[in-house]
Amino acid sequence: MSKNKIVTCIDAGSEYCPCYLAESDECITCSQLQGNSFCDCNWSGVCIYQEYAWCGMKKKTPREAIESEIIERKQIGDDVLVLRIGVSKTLARQLKQPGSYVFLRHPEKPMIFDVPMSIMAADAEKGEIAIAIHILGVKTKSLLACDDKILLKGPYWNGLIGYKDLKNVTNQNVLVIGRGIALAPAILAIQYLLHNKNKVTFIIDQGRTGSAFINESIAALEIDRHYLNLRSTGGLEKLNQILAEGTYSLVYSGGSDFLHEVIKDRLSRLGRPVKMVAINNHELCCGEGVCGSCTARTLNGQRVKMCKSQIDIEEMIEGGNCNG
Repeated sequence: MSKNKIVTCIDAGSEYCPCYLAESDECITCSQLQGNSFCDCNWSGVCIYQEYAWCGMKKKTPREAIESEIIERKQIGDDVLVLRIGVSKTLARQLKQPGSYVFLRHPEKPMIFDVPMSIMAADAEKGEIAIAIHILGVKTKSLLACDDKILLKGPYWNGLIGYKDLKNVTNQNVLVIGRGIALAPAILAIQYLLHNKNKVTFIIDQGRTGSAFINESIAALEIDRHYLNLRSTGGLEKLNQILAEGTYSLVYSGGSDFLHEVIKDRLSRLGRPVKMVAINNHELCCGEGVCGSCTARTLNGQRVKMCKSQIDIEEMIEGGNCNG
C-alpha cells in the first residue's frame, strides 16, 4: 500500500454515507471531506461530497438502537448462547452480506454495554437473524439476562477483510476455515460462495466452544466437511494436505490473528497465487470510526479505522494488528 493510497470504506454509497467522519474532515474515501480542495478519490459511485452538500453539509441519519424481540434462545454447553431475533425484513436482507454484524445490548444497560456480534444467519422473508455468542466477559454475560427483548443496532458490514475478492470469485474451489465462535460468520460466507456456484470445502475446528452450534445450520449445505484441531500437529498436517491437493483460488480464514498468520504462511509455500480473506478481529466499539478503539497502523504507518476500512489482507495481518 502506497503512502497516499485511499482505503475503501465499507459504508461508501450506503444510506449511512456521509457519516460523522465527513463533518470532521475525516472521511475515509472523499479527499474533499478530508480537508483537501480537490477531488482525488477512488470511489466510482454517487459522489460522497455531493451527497454531503445535498444533506445541507451534514451527515445522514446514523444507525440507532432498536428494541427487538428474542424469538428463540438456545444454550449450547456452558459458553455458547444462540439467539434468534426478530428484525425488519429490510434489516434482515441487509445483514445477509458476509461480514455483517450488529451491536447488542441488554435493554436496561447503558451504551457502554454495546457489544459487536457477527451474524450467523439472516432470513429476509421471515425478518429474523441468528447470532451465536461466546460468553466470556461482562458485556456478553449481560446478554444472558435478556429474556424476550434485546437492543440491536445495525447493520454494520466490515467484519470481513477482503470482501471484494470473496464477492468476485465464481465457479472456483474455495476453502473456508473456521475455529471456535468464528464458525458462525463463516456460514454467511459459505452461502454466498455457493450462490456464486463455487465448490466449498469447510474445515471446522470447534476450538473452546464446541462445533454443535453450527451443525444444524450447515446440514443442508452441499459442501465437503473436515473436522480438525488446528492447534495440533495432526490437524496442521491435514490442513497442509488439503491445501496442496485442493487447487483453491480463495481461502477464507475465520479465527484468531494467529490462525490468519498460520494460513498465510502455508499459502506462501504453495508456489502459486491464492487469494485470502479473513475475519476482522480488531476491537470494534462504536462502529462509526469515531472512538478510535479500532485504529490500526499499516506496514508503512498509515492509520486506518478498521470498523469501516477495507485494506489489503497482508496489511491487516502483518501491520494492521498494532493498534494506535
